[in-house]
Amino acid sequence: EGLLGKDGKDYIPYLITVVLYIGIANMIGLFGFKSPTKDLNVTASLAVMSIVLVETAGIRKKGVKGWIKSFAPIPIIAPINVLELLIRPLSLCMRLFGNVLGAIVVMALIKHLVPLVVPLPFSFYFDIFDGVIQAYVFVFLTSLYIKEAIED
Repeated sequence: EGLLGKDGKDYIPYLITVVLYIGIANMIGLFGFKSPTKDLNVTASLAVMSIVLVETAGIRKKGVKGWIKSFAPIPIIAPINVLELLIRPLSLCMRLFGNVLGAIVVMALIKHLVPLVVPLPFSFYFDIFDGVIQAYVFVFLTSLYIKEAIED
């Protein structure tokens, strides 16, 4: 509520669900399972769901006319605002996918070069700390997008 304000209280359950899902999905690598966030389809789905929620929040708050007007406060800026609508889900998707895939690649290299004891602390770092950070960043950006969509 501190980030979203009073109008954003309705979106907190979604944000909590997403942070728990991404956090747990990134940590299951500790148990030898493949992280779902390693799949581009999963991260793309999360990003699309978040952007649909953001735009729906904007339409709920401003109405359809107000939402459309928000794209063109100055007519020359309208194409940039429409392009931003397409870039946001791509950015969310690629940021999450790239960081998770990068961690997996680094862990594979460490396990290949030094196979015994050294990979263990790195595994904890990449599966726990980095995974939770990625969940936080995804939800933080989504909440910023929601706040921007619902503010007057």
